[in-house]
Amino acid sequence: MKTRAKLLAAGLFAVMFASLVVPAVAQSKLNWSLTLNETRGPIRSADLSKPVGQAAVSEILGGPTSGSDNAYLIYTRMPPGAHGPALFTLPVEHYYVVISGKMNVQIGTDKFVVGPMGAAIIPANTPHEVWNSDAEPEAHLEVITSANPSEDLSRDLMSMLKPARPSKVENAASYIRQISVPAAAELKPGLNRQVYTNRAKGSAATVAVDSTIPGSGGPKPHVHRFEQVYFMLEGETTVMYGIDNPKAKKNDIVILPVGVVHTNTNMSSGPERHITLLLPEPASQPFDIEFEMKGAVTFNTGAGPSR
Repeated sequence: MKTRAKLLAAGLFAVMFASLVVPAVAQSKLNWSLTLNETRGPIRSADLSKPVGQAAVSEILGGPTSGSDNAYLIYTRMPPGAHGPALFTLPVEHYYVVISGKMNVQIGTDKFVVGPMGAAIIPANTPHEVWNSDAEPEAHLEVITSANPSEDLSRDLMSMLKPARPSKVENAASYIRQISVPAAAELKPGLNRQVYTNRAKGSAATVAVDSTIPGSGGPKPHVHRFEQVYFMLEGETTVMYGIDNPKAKKNDIVILPVGVVHTNTNMSSGPERHITLLLPEPASQPFDIEFEMKGAVTFNTGAGPSR
């Protein structure tokens, strides 16, 4: 009887140990090579100076500790054969937009291939992972955000990743989006917006591509109550940012905080395209509130008449 009890106890211990080992092994695979872009100011350039080796490399261009209050904005490069973190979930939404090459993505148990200007829109708590099985390198923009980023986004990104097991996700194919970017000859004055996802499509944020022709751009100088981000895909745009007018070029990201007066104008000689993010998209209009810029302010300091 004692021998049987000992065997039963040993068996229970083995089962308990195994149940502890599996998550630990899964957790060890959630490796993510992350670097932080430490540029200050509204415009940061993705660092492409360092060659990519055999592993994927991700650069945080903006996040809760570096200029973006409402999202992690990440530029990722994956050489052939490279893999992102093993299957995992996030408690918030995760968007991928492929800039070049082809990205493999698994959503639940289904696998897809996403090409340039394609996107994967991953809802919160959905098992997913990405890799590159192609012979050519791949690059994509990642956005991690929610409808309540101040409550949902940790300042420690890795603490938000949780290891997952493959499980069927209903309508997984609907999370793969492709837009047809209009050719230069088809562009009209304005932003020529093509939308991947927005509130109407069930997402907390707007993810879109805007294209402009020379001499055209966004609306009149304005402000809004949400954070807006541009990621430059092609050409050059001049950004009105408060009283400054910096230029943004390919692979630059522009972060426009709440309340900053801004607009963008293509003052170059060719077409310009950029990814636009509204973080989060507001529930109602007006999105943009026109703001009139006037001359210098004069005031009396109380120090007596000026001479």
